[in-house]
Formats: sequence, C-alpha cells, structure tokens
Amino acid sequence: MIPVRIAVIPDSVSCTSAADPASLILRRPDLRPLTVLLSEDRPLSVVTRAELESLAEHPGSLADQAGRLPHLLTVEPDGELMEESMLLDLAELLGLLPGIPGALVERDGRPYGVLTRREAAAALPLELLGETSERLGAAPSLPSRRYVCRKCAPPSYRLPRSTGDRPPDCRRVWFHGAMELDGG
Repeated sequence: MIPVRIAVIPDSVSCTSAADPASLILRRPDLRPLTVLLSEDRPLSVVTRAELESLAEHPGSLADQAGRLPHLLTVEPDGELMEESMLLDLAELLGLLPGIPGALVERDGRPYGVLTRREAAAALPLELLGETSERLGAAPSLPSRRYVCRKCAPPSYRLPRSTGDRPPDCRRVWFHGAMELDGG
C-alpha cells in the first residue's frame, strides 16, 4: 500500500450542483481551483476553474454540456493508502486522458476529495516503472480492476477498492447500470 495525498472537500476542493455553469460561478465566488460537479447527487466530472468558466460561456445546463466535460474517473482507495496496482492503473488512465485534472475519490459511495495528477505522480514509486513505462515487479501479475462505462459521453472510468461478485454501477448516470471491465 502506498500513501497518497488527497485534496479533501470542502477544504481544498469545491463540490456543487447547479442547473447551469454561469449561475454556479455567480452564486459561488468561493469555488476552489478544482470543483466536483454533481447532478442529482451523482458525480458528472472534476473540472478546473478555467474549464468551469469556459462552460459558462455557452448557454445550457450541465446535463446539456456533459459531452464537453472531462471524463469522470473515480477511485476508492483504502483511506489515505492505495494499492500499487490501483495507482498504476490510475497513472495509466491519467496518461491516456490528458484532459482530466484529477480523479474523484469516493468514500462510502460519496464524493470525498480529488487525487490530482501531481499527487498521483508524486506517490508513484519509480521502481514500479521501467524505461518503457511498463509495469515491473509483482504488479504485472495483478489483475486490473479498471472499469469503464462506454454509454457515458465521454466515457467514465472507475477504480473500485473491491467489486465483490459483480462490476460496479456507473456513477455518472444510474440507468447505465453495470460498468465493463476495461481491457486497458
């Protein structure tokens, strides 16, 4: 297990829901550099202040602009500790999805904070990566627990702590149902 530093809601990250981005900015001048956007208590995305301001320039609700939001990536670490395989999967996804400012951290199915790109990179032990960024050591034999909902636009990703006997449900849109195991 590797310790990670999580930017916690509401100390370092804003968490809010609003009908449209423009009213959100006007109503909440106290927004932090990162904001978790919610719709009906379900996470839509993690956005920077600049992305939120860009969204506010276009008329329409957050639901209407969902396709313009960064991918949703959620993780469920064990407290402030993360398994090596989960951290490697997270680093790989952050590399594949450069528009994501960080991963939404959930505890008990609720938004807790954000693990930023910088903090994920700082936590990643260099000995787990080779010169070609391939997994080394015991990590390759660990099965991936990376799930994707391809019904979301853009797709949402989830790295659950455990899945039990079934895949996790989509966090962004409840009626999308169970997510698929992502082949990587």
